Amino acid sequence: MAETKDKLRVGLIGCGGISGSHLPHLSTSEDVELVAFCDVIVERAQKHADKYGGQVFDDAAKMLGAVELDAAYILIPTYAHGAPERACVAAGVPFLVEKPLGIDPDDLRKLAQEVEASGLITCAGFMNRYRDSVNRVKGILQEDPAILVDGAWVGSPPLVKEGDYFAKNPIGQWWPIKEKSGGQFVEQVIHTVDLARYLGGEVTEVFAYGARGFNQKLPNIIPNYNLDDAMVVSMKYAHGGVANLMSCCAARAGGGGVFLNVWASGHTARFTEWAHHVKIHTAGEKEAEEIKGDIADIFPKEDRAFIDAVKSGDRSTIKCTHADGARSTLLALAANESLETGKPVQVRY
Repeated sequence: MAETKDKLRVGLIGCGGISGSHLPHLSTSEDVELVAFCDVIVERAQKHADKYGGQVFDDAAKMLGAVELDAAYILIPTYAHGAPERACVAAGVPFLVEKPLGIDPDDLRKLAQEVEASGLITCAGFMNRYRDSVNRVKGILQEDPAILVDGAWVGSPPLVKEGDYFAKNPIGQWWPIKEKSGGQFVEQVIHTVDLARYLGGEVTEVFAYGARGFNQKLPNIIPNYNLDDAMVVSMKYAHGGVANLMSCCAARAGGGGVFLNVWASGHTARFTEWAHHVKIHTAGEKEAEEIKGDIADIFPKEDRAFIDAVKSGDRSTIKCTHADGARSTLLALAANESLETGKPVQVRY
């Protein structure tokens, strides 16, 4: 059993950009040994193996069949989900999977059932759930539920220019293509979608509008770009509250960023920036409570929760399982369905 070992043997499935958020902590953890790396671009897996040791593979099932693992990290593009998770289920290997958890809602529902039935310890990579600022507000909302939630993730378009994140990284080959990434709302704003669920509760219905054609006029828009330049998504909570979330990847002049506001009867919470710093206003009190969001240690917090759960068998440290992460992904995908049909969509989990 893993809990009797001095070190957990961990393998990575996917060695792209997000692996750099997990490897610094995993590689320096005394109870973790990195033993295998897998990527369809073998050179990327080899680069990690050269630095951290371990075997190299180009197929997840082959890696899981050849190497004894105590845990796996699935760090792959949106469209690639399904086979790696099922390979972990077949091998009986617990896994942490980065968001979003899939692009086909029907297959994701089926996959979530398969993973749940396996009994494996799993963790979905919604790291914001581990922030002190977020959990302080969640505690307040247990007694004073959210009436209105309003949030956005506003950024600039992906361009072919020096220094542009999407132009210089492999993510640029699939992120701008909606059929592969699901679009900005699914691939990026899903962090805010997940917080809307985590803080406000389950969403039952969504309605979405989208804006297109503005970025297409730019002479240096990244090739094959076909995303919605912006989306507004209205949501209805099961408990009666409502929410409005927005995405935009067309703001070249700046002034955007990440924010989330929560209005309850006796409290208002205003989250700002990627770190989710928060100001909490309470009815009858003059001074707001301020909590700085975690920045450098947020991925280590998430990793430690997963590693400790695998070691001990106690899942209580994990704040988002695969099943829960699938629900947030299905909510985001329902917004795409509403956009396509022009009608309100009942969210099917």
